[in-house]
Amino acid sequence: MNKKLASLLLVSLLLMSVLLAACSSDKKSDPAAKGGKKIVVGVLAREQPDLEYVAEKLKPEGFEIEARVFNDNIAINTATEDGSIDANFFQNERYLNSFNSSKNTHLITYGPSIFTTPVLLVSKKYGSVAELPKGAKVGIANDSANRARELQLLADNGVIKLKEGVALPTLLDITENPQQLDFVETDPRNRVGIFPDLDAMTAPSITVYQMKDPAVTVDKALLAETPEVYKTYGGTLFVVHEDKKDLEWLDKAIEIMTSNEYSEWLLKTYSGVKKPLAE
Repeated sequence: MNKKLASLLLVSLLLMSVLLAACSSDKKSDPAAKGGKKIVVGVLAREQPDLEYVAEKLKPEGFEIEARVFNDNIAINTATEDGSIDANFFQNERYLNSFNSSKNTHLITYGPSIFTTPVLLVSKKYGSVAELPKGAKVGIANDSANRARELQLLADNGVIKLKEGVALPTLLDITENPQQLDFVETDPRNRVGIFPDLDAMTAPSITVYQMKDPAVTVDKALLAETPEVYKTYGGTLFVVHEDKKDLEWLDKAIEIMTSNEYSEWLLKTYSGVKKPLAE
């Protein structure tokens, strides 16, 4: 009898171990599941309102989402990689691929592109590209993905020529520069700070919008990407560590952010600067 009881207890313990392991596995794949810990999503200031919009919508369903604002692209991805935050929402897929390649990180996209912001060339000192003097200082991003896109804007409009067949062109790939523009590479987060010392700069339209400078507006841009161009780059999407899958909270967030209601809110809130990409 004692042996039989001992066997039953052993089987029960084994079953409990399997169940606990399964629960642990579920929590690992979605540690921020409903009823669990607070969900932390890393954003730049420009995406904070978007995340707060979603957080408010999901609160009645039991999800607590915090939009944690960073001022550094690298820090957001690093925090996502090491698990300090659950996800991030600030970059497009090209930037992510470039980051993973250079930093040997293990981040993946989750869901479709939500919106995009076209790249512009703006100036507070001159009203057209033709007015830019020879040797004009032009600010441009120093990371490979953004720099390539911004150089392409200039090339598409005949300001410079680039070597053909280069996926991520750098300043070394400029083959013609008739106005002898002096390109000043800078961290994208710092370009607004050095703008007064520049004659012009390339920047996403949301950056220009948030400057709130009546002399430098999206409408007054010297150059702007066309819809045909900016759609080819994709847009801002959610990024998580590759170990995270089947995230209920994130599936619901994406459902909200690909809805007509969100698209209308986006266009109204940002005066058309952020372009929804949901079909």
